[in-house]
Amino acid sequence: MNLCIGNKITEFRKEQSKTQEQLANYVGVSVAAVSKWETKQSYPDITLLPSIADFFGVSIDALLGYKVTGCNEIRENIYKNIFEADINGDYKTAIPIINDALNKYPNDFNLLRSMGSMLRMRAWESEMKEQDFKDAIMYYERALKCAENEDNKLWMKVSISQTYDSMGDTKKALDLMLEINASKAFDADIARIKYKLGEKQDAKIVLQSQLWGMAFNFWGIAGRLAVWFADEGNHEMALEAQKLHAQFLSAFTNDTPNYADTLCASSYSAVAKYCSVLNMQDEMWENLSRAVYHAIRFDENPSYKTRSIKFMDGMPERAGMGNNSPNLACNGLLMEIKQDFAEFASNEKFVQLRSQLESAKQTKQDVGVWA
Repeated sequence: MNLCIGNKITEFRKEQSKTQEQLANYVGVSVAAVSKWETKQSYPDITLLPSIADFFGVSIDALLGYKVTGCNEIRENIYKNIFEADINGDYKTAIPIINDALNKYPNDFNLLRSMGSMLRMRAWESEMKEQDFKDAIMYYERALKCAENEDNKLWMKVSISQTYDSMGDTKKALDLMLEINASKAFDADIARIKYKLGEKQDAKIVLQSQLWGMAFNFWGIAGRLAVWFADEGNHEMALEAQKLHAQFLSAFTNDTPNYADTLCASSYSAVAKYCSVLNMQDEMWENLSRAVYHAIRFDENPSYKTRSIKFMDGMPERAGMGNNSPNLACNGLLMEIKQDFAEFASNEKFVQLRSQLESAKQTKQDVGVWA
């Protein structure tokens, strides 16, 4: 086998603007030794490979210029086993599978990313909450080192930032998010060019991803803006922003219940809350009923797959929305309305809606989403 480690050392060193002397000092050899590696006069001792890889922030596989080809089918089977548990937040099933797989493939990006996600999900219900968050960051950072493209690197940095935020370390979360803040402003142009090149399916997927990304981000923008308006006492504007959000998200519901239904359930509940503040009771009950409808609809036939969402047909099978709660939509909505509409607890309409949710509520184990 023709090792290309010398070429890779030169490549990584120049990409990162590092000198032979810096590498030599880091791993404890002479500059002459590094020079011989790069000119293929000799190879580094095998015991130095972890240090060299660490110096460049890459995996040993990447350092050796080695890509696994013979076991792709095995890995795909592992990914398939993890996929359903991953997007459905079934960390109890996923973590042992990923652990075993990482013993065989310690530098696999997808496995490391999945482990970080599962630990982050488990943290919300774990007595070792802080440790799970810290471990999640550790796996995300390992995945970041193994990422082979800029999209995956960006994805891992976002995940790390969000985990810091969940831990309560908001300063680190903000600093990292500001560092990586970028928009996919040219996706529409990329799709147009792909279409002209005859890559029509790829063009469609680019636009679908962008559209759902906009819809999901809209949940964070309009919904949170409504909260800010309410904090300022401008409940009329809060109501309008929340209605805009709910109506936009409802356009993504489909014949098959999907993740958009869960977002709609929460959003219409928020619309009803602002209606209550403004003493618009008829509209309050109307929107509360819509919230209950979407929650029950989802729980009866839940799907977290992106391709279940309207306009997203044909998306890759592995594309899905994660959710860390063991419960489906009805239980979450029950908690919301009991808190936000406590003054209506004895109202006949409220009792009826609450009863509908109680009868329909299920967990992921109930419906087989969690193994």
